[in-house]
Amino acid sequence: MICKTKHYFFDHQYEVYIEEGYILIGKQKDSIKYKIAFQNKMLIFWIFQQGKFFGFKILLKEKWKQFDMNHENCLKLKNSLDGKIGYHKMDSLYKLLDTVGLGSYSEVLLIESYVDNKKYIAKKMAINSKNIVSFFNNELYALQNLKHKNIIEMKEFYVGFADSYIIMNYIEGESLAKYMRYNKKICVKEIINILKQILEALEYIHLNGFIHRDIKPENILFERDHKFLTIIDFGFATKIEKQEYNAGTPGYIAPEVFENVISTEKCDIFSLGCILYELQSKQQLLECMVRNCFKEILLKRFSWQT
Repeated sequence: MICKTKHYFFDHQYEVYIEEGYILIGKQKDSIKYKIAFQNKMLIFWIFQQGKFFGFKILLKEKWKQFDMNHENCLKLKNSLDGKIGYHKMDSLYKLLDTVGLGSYSEVLLIESYVDNKKYIAKKMAINSKNIVSFFNNELYALQNLKHKNIIEMKEFYVGFADSYIIMNYIEGESLAKYMRYNKKICVKEIINILKQILEALEYIHLNGFIHRDIKPENILFERDHKFLTIIDFGFATKIEKQEYNAGTPGYIAPEVFENVISTEKCDIFSLGCILYELQSKQQLLECMVRNCFKEILLKRFSWQT
Protein backbone atom coordinates (compact mmCIF):
# COMPACT_ATOMS: atom_id res chain seq x y z
CA MET A 1 0.00 0.00 0.00
CA ILE A 2 1.53 3.28 -1.13
CA CYS A 3 1.38 6.53 0.85
CA LYS A 4 3.02 9.94 0.62
CA THR A 5 4.20 12.40 3.22
CA LYS A 6 5.77 15.83 3.04
CA HIS A 7 9.34 16.37 4.15
CA TYR A 8 10.09 20.07 4.01
CA PHE A 9 8.98 21.04 0.48
CA PHE A 10 9.10 17.59 -1.12
CA ASP A 11 6.74 14.61 -1.20
CA HIS A 12 8.27 11.30 -0.14
CA GLN A 13 6.64 8.06 -1.25
CA TYR A 14 6.57 5.08 1.09
CA GLU A 15 5.12 1.58 1.29
CA VAL A 16 2.99 0.55 4.28
CA TYR A 17 3.29 -3.00 5.64
CA ILE A 18 1.48 -4.80 8.47
CA GLU A 19 3.67 -7.40 10.15
CA GLU A 20 3.73 -9.17 13.54
CA GLY A 21 1.94 -6.49 15.54
CA TYR A 22 3.55 -3.51 13.82
CA ILE A 23 2.81 -0.92 11.17
CA LEU A 24 5.94 -0.57 9.05
CA ILE A 25 6.43 2.43 6.77
CA GLY A 26 9.44 2.74 4.50
CA LYS A 27 10.67 3.00 0.92
CA GLN A 28 11.19 -0.77 0.92
CA LYS A 29 10.65 -3.57 3.40
CA ASP A 30 14.36 -3.67 4.21
CA SER A 31 14.59 0.11 4.75
CA ILE A 32 11.86 0.95 7.27
CA LYS A 33 11.65 4.56 8.45
CA TYR A 34 8.71 4.26 10.87
CA LYS A 35 7.88 1.24 13.04
CA ILE A 36 4.72 1.59 15.13
CA ALA A 37 3.65 -1.15 17.54
CA PHE A 38 -0.03 -2.02 17.94
CA GLN A 39 -1.25 -0.44 21.18
CA ASN A 40 -4.53 0.23 22.94
CA LYS A 41 -3.73 3.93 22.82
CA MET A 42 -4.63 6.87 20.60
CA LEU A 43 -2.35 6.41 17.59
CA ILE A 44 -4.20 6.89 14.29
CA PHE A 45 -6.55 9.58 13.01
CA TRP A 46 -8.26 8.83 9.69
CA ILE A 47 -8.66 11.70 7.22
CA PHE A 48 -12.17 11.24 5.86
CA GLN A 49 -14.18 13.84 3.95
CA GLN A 50 -17.26 13.72 1.73
CA GLY A 51 -17.48 9.93 1.81
CA LYS A 52 -13.82 9.21 1.02
CA PHE A 53 -10.57 8.55 2.83
CA PHE A 54 -7.63 10.75 1.86
CA GLY A 55 -5.02 9.40 4.27
CA PHE A 56 -4.22 9.16 7.95
CA LYS A 57 -2.20 10.74 10.73
CA ILE A 58 -0.03 8.79 13.16
CA LEU A 59 0.95 10.06 16.60
CA LEU A 60 4.75 9.96 16.64
CA LYS A 61 6.63 11.39 19.61
CA GLU A 62 3.51 13.34 20.67
CA LYS A 63 3.15 14.95 17.22
CA TRP A 64 0.76 14.02 14.41
CA LYS A 65 2.51 12.94 11.20
CA GLN A 66 0.28 12.97 8.10
CA PHE A 67 0.42 10.38 5.34
CA ASP A 68 -1.65 10.78 2.17
CA MET A 69 -3.20 7.63 0.70
CA ASN A 70 -6.01 6.90 -1.75
CA HIS A 71 -9.43 5.74 -0.58
CA GLU A 72 -9.06 2.08 -1.59
CA ASN A 73 -5.70 1.62 0.15
CA CYS A 74 -6.97 3.43 3.26
CA LEU A 75 -9.89 1.01 3.45
CA LYS A 76 -7.56 -1.94 3.04
CA LEU A 77 -5.21 -0.62 5.72
CA LYS A 78 -8.02 0.23 8.11
CA ASN A 79 -9.58 -3.23 7.74
CA SER A 80 -6.21 -4.71 8.70
CA LEU A 81 -5.93 -2.49 11.79
CA ASP A 82 -9.51 -2.46 13.10
CA GLY A 83 -9.62 -3.60 16.71
CA LYS A 84 -5.83 -3.86 17.00
CA ILE A 85 -4.80 -0.24 17.45
CA GLY A 86 -6.41 2.85 18.96
CA TYR A 87 -8.05 5.38 16.65
CA HIS A 88 -8.82 9.03 17.41
CA LYS A 89 -12.02 11.09 16.91
CA MET A 90 -14.93 8.71 16.43
CA ASP A 91 -17.23 11.51 15.27
CA SER A 92 -15.21 11.90 12.07
CA LEU A 93 -16.43 8.46 10.91
CA TYR A 94 -19.75 8.01 12.74
CA LYS A 95 -23.02 9.87 13.22
CA LEU A 96 -24.77 9.67 16.59
CA LEU A 97 -28.36 8.41 16.27
CA ASP A 98 -29.47 7.81 19.84
CA THR A 99 -28.48 6.97 23.40
CA VAL A 100 -29.88 3.49 24.04
CA GLY A 101 -28.45 2.70 27.46
CA LEU A 102 -26.92 4.23 30.57
CA GLY A 103 -24.78 2.32 33.03
CA SER A 104 -22.89 3.20 36.17
CA TYR A 105 -19.70 3.79 34.22
CA SER A 106 -20.70 3.95 30.55
CA GLU A 107 -23.19 5.08 27.93
CA VAL A 108 -24.39 2.89 25.07
CA LEU A 109 -24.89 4.79 21.83
CA LEU A 110 -26.53 3.84 18.55
CA ILE A 111 -24.38 5.21 15.73
CA GLU A 112 -24.22 5.04 11.94
CA SER A 113 -21.02 4.77 9.91
CA TYR A 114 -20.29 7.37 7.25
CA VAL A 115 -18.11 4.72 5.54
CA ASP A 116 -20.56 1.83 5.01
CA ASN A 117 -23.85 3.41 6.21
CA LYS A 118 -24.39 0.55 8.68
CA LYS A 119 -25.57 0.90 12.27
CA TYR A 120 -23.25 0.02 15.13
CA ILE A 121 -23.21 0.22 18.91
CA ALA A 122 -20.64 2.40 20.69
CA LYS A 123 -19.87 1.88 24.35
CA LYS A 124 -18.67 5.25 25.64
CA MET A 125 -16.61 5.50 28.81
CA ALA A 126 -15.37 8.67 30.47
CA ILE A 127 -11.78 7.82 31.33
CA ASN A 128 -11.69 9.71 34.61
CA SER A 129 -10.74 7.08 37.18
CA LYS A 130 -8.51 4.05 37.58
CA ASN A 131 -11.55 1.76 37.84
CA ILE A 132 -13.07 2.93 34.55
CA VAL A 133 -9.72 2.60 32.79
CA SER A 134 -9.64 -0.97 34.11
CA PHE A 135 -13.19 -1.69 32.83
CA PHE A 136 -12.28 -0.29 29.40
CA ASN A 137 -9.07 -2.31 29.17
CA ASN A 138 -10.80 -5.47 30.43
CA GLU A 139 -13.51 -5.27 27.79
CA LEU A 140 -11.08 -4.34 25.05
CA TYR A 141 -8.68 -7.18 25.85
CA ALA A 142 -11.48 -9.74 26.07
CA LEU A 143 -13.11 -8.71 22.78
CA GLN A 144 -9.75 -8.60 21.01
CA ASN A 145 -9.14 -12.22 21.98
CA LEU A 146 -12.60 -13.81 22.00
CA LYS A 147 -14.22 -14.52 18.63
CA HIS A 148 -17.35 -16.67 18.84
CA LYS A 149 -20.76 -16.63 17.19
CA ASN A 150 -22.48 -16.05 20.56
CA ILE A 151 -20.14 -13.26 21.73
CA ILE A 152 -20.59 -9.63 20.70
CA GLU A 153 -18.11 -8.71 17.97
CA MET A 154 -15.93 -5.63 18.33
CA LYS A 155 -15.22 -3.63 15.18
CA GLU A 156 -12.74 -1.02 16.41
CA PHE A 157 -12.03 1.33 19.29
CA TYR A 158 -11.32 5.04 19.75
CA VAL A 159 -9.25 6.63 22.49
CA GLY A 160 -9.66 10.31 23.32
CA PHE A 161 -8.36 12.68 25.95
CA ALA A 162 -11.59 12.43 27.99
CA ASP A 163 -13.78 9.69 26.47
CA SER A 164 -13.06 6.36 24.85
CA TYR A 165 -15.33 4.20 22.70
CA ILE A 166 -15.60 0.53 21.80
CA ILE A 167 -17.49 0.04 18.53
CA MET A 168 -19.45 -3.21 18.26
CA ASN A 169 -21.89 -4.83 15.87
CA TYR A 170 -25.47 -3.68 16.27
CA ILE A 171 -27.92 -6.42 17.22
CA GLU A 172 -31.55 -5.63 16.51
CA GLY A 173 -33.53 -7.39 19.19
CA GLU A 174 -33.99 -7.36 22.96
CA SER A 175 -32.34 -8.58 26.14
CA LEU A 176 -33.22 -11.89 27.75
CA ALA A 177 -34.39 -9.86 30.77
CA LYS A 178 -36.97 -8.04 28.65
CA TYR A 179 -37.98 -11.27 26.91
CA MET A 180 -38.64 -12.95 30.27
CA ARG A 181 -40.55 -9.93 31.52
CA TYR A 182 -43.04 -10.00 28.65
CA ASN A 183 -43.27 -13.77 28.15
CA LYS A 184 -44.82 -15.40 31.19
CA LYS A 185 -44.44 -18.93 29.86
CA ILE A 186 -41.20 -20.05 28.24
CA CYS A 187 -41.35 -23.63 27.04
CA VAL A 188 -38.72 -26.27 27.81
CA LYS A 189 -37.54 -26.28 24.18
CA GLU A 190 -36.81 -22.53 24.34
CA ILE A 191 -35.01 -22.88 27.67
CA ILE A 192 -32.81 -25.65 26.26
CA ASN A 193 -31.97 -23.48 23.24
CA ILE A 194 -31.04 -20.56 25.51
CA LEU A 195 -28.89 -22.69 27.83
CA LYS A 196 -27.16 -24.48 24.95
CA GLN A 197 -25.99 -21.25 23.35
CA ILE A 198 -24.86 -19.65 26.61
CA LEU A 199 -23.00 -22.82 27.61
CA GLU A 200 -21.25 -23.02 24.24
CA ALA A 201 -20.10 -19.41 24.60
CA LEU A 202 -19.00 -19.91 28.21
CA GLU A 203 -17.08 -23.05 27.30
CA TYR A 204 -15.22 -21.08 24.64
CA ILE A 205 -14.57 -18.17 27.05
CA HIS A 206 -13.25 -20.50 29.75
CA LEU A 207 -11.11 -22.59 27.40
CA ASN A 208 -9.40 -19.35 26.39
CA GLY A 209 -8.59 -18.57 30.01
CA PHE A 210 -11.21 -15.85 30.59
CA ILE A 211 -14.18 -15.52 32.92
CA HIS A 212 -17.06 -13.12 32.23
CA ARG A 213 -18.07 -12.41 35.87
CA ASP A 214 -21.36 -10.69 34.98
CA ILE A 215 -23.59 -13.29 33.36
CA LYS A 216 -27.18 -12.08 33.83
CA PRO A 217 -30.32 -11.69 31.66
CA GLU A 218 -29.52 -8.03 30.88
CA ASN A 219 -26.20 -9.09 29.33
CA ILE A 220 -27.72 -11.61 26.94
CA LEU A 221 -29.27 -10.27 23.74
CA PHE A 222 -31.81 -12.04 21.58
CA GLU A 223 -31.96 -11.31 17.89
CA ARG A 224 -35.36 -10.40 16.52
CA ASP A 225 -36.45 -14.01 15.86
CA HIS A 226 -35.59 -15.00 19.48
CA LYS A 227 -33.61 -18.02 18.29
CA PHE A 228 -30.04 -16.69 18.33
CA LEU A 229 -28.46 -14.95 21.31
CA THR A 230 -25.30 -13.00 22.05
CA ILE A 231 -23.41 -12.38 25.29
CA ILE A 232 -22.44 -8.74 25.81
CA ASP A 233 -20.77 -6.44 28.37
CA PHE A 234 -17.26 -7.73 29.05
CA GLY A 235 -16.33 -4.85 31.37
CA PHE A 236 -15.79 -7.26 34.29
CA ALA A 237 -14.22 -9.99 32.14
CA THR A 238 -10.68 -10.96 33.01
CA LYS A 239 -8.05 -13.62 32.67
CA ILE A 240 -8.45 -15.98 35.61
CA GLU A 241 -4.86 -15.47 36.76
CA LYS A 242 -4.98 -11.65 36.45
CA GLN A 243 -7.85 -10.71 38.75
CA GLU A 244 -7.45 -7.42 40.61
CA TYR A 245 -10.87 -7.32 42.30
CA ASN A 246 -14.09 -9.30 42.64
CA ALA A 247 -17.05 -8.28 40.52
CA GLY A 248 -20.59 -9.14 39.49
CA THR A 249 -24.25 -8.23 39.92
CA PRO A 250 -26.12 -9.01 43.17
CA GLY A 251 -28.52 -11.88 42.63
CA TYR A 252 -26.19 -13.63 40.18
CA ILE A 253 -22.85 -13.62 42.05
CA ALA A 254 -21.57 -16.93 43.40
CA PRO A 255 -21.50 -16.89 47.25
CA GLU A 256 -17.77 -17.58 47.50
CA VAL A 257 -17.00 -14.28 45.76
CA PHE A 258 -18.09 -12.43 48.92
CA GLU A 259 -15.44 -14.24 50.94
CA ASN A 260 -12.72 -12.78 48.68
CA VAL A 261 -12.18 -16.12 46.99
CA ILE A 262 -10.72 -15.69 43.51
CA SER A 263 -13.43 -16.15 40.89
CA THR A 264 -13.24 -19.21 38.66
CA GLU A 265 -15.24 -20.64 35.77
CA LYS A 266 -17.65 -22.03 38.38
CA CYS A 267 -18.80 -18.48 39.19
CA ASP A 268 -20.07 -18.01 35.62
CA ILE A 269 -21.82 -21.38 35.84
CA PHE A 270 -23.48 -20.35 39.12
CA SER A 271 -24.75 -17.19 37.39
CA LEU A 272 -26.14 -19.31 34.57
CA GLY A 273 -27.86 -21.52 37.16
CA CYS A 274 -29.54 -18.40 38.54
CA ILE A 275 -30.79 -17.59 35.04
CA LEU A 276 -32.11 -21.15 34.59
CA TYR A 277 -34.04 -20.89 37.85
CA GLU A 278 -35.47 -17.54 36.74
CA LEU A 279 -36.49 -18.93 33.34
CA GLN A 280 -38.43 -21.72 35.01
CA SER A 281 -39.91 -19.95 38.02
CA LYS A 282 -40.07 -16.28 36.94
CA GLN A 283 -38.41 -15.43 40.26
CA GLN A 284 -34.83 -14.77 41.26
CA LEU A 285 -33.02 -17.66 42.87
CA LEU A 286 -32.20 -15.71 46.02
CA GLU A 287 -35.30 -14.71 47.93
CA CYS A 288 -33.69 -11.51 49.24
CA MET A 289 -34.10 -8.32 47.25
CA VAL A 290 -31.19 -7.35 45.03
CA ARG A 291 -30.18 -4.47 47.28
CA ASN A 292 -29.94 -6.84 50.26
CA CYS A 293 -28.12 -9.68 48.52
CA PHE A 294 -24.70 -8.70 49.80
CA LYS A 295 -25.82 -8.76 53.42
CA GLU A 296 -27.72 -12.03 53.06
CA ILE A 297 -24.85 -13.81 51.37
CA LEU A 298 -22.22 -12.52 53.76
CA LEU A 299 -24.30 -13.75 56.70
CA LYS A 300 -24.82 -17.05 54.85
CA ARG A 301 -28.56 -16.92 55.44
CA PHE A 302 -29.90 -18.45 52.27
CA SER A 303 -33.59 -18.99 51.69
CA TRP A 304 -33.89 -21.11 48.56
CA GLN A 305 -37.23 -20.95 46.82
CA THR A 306 -38.77 -24.31 45.95
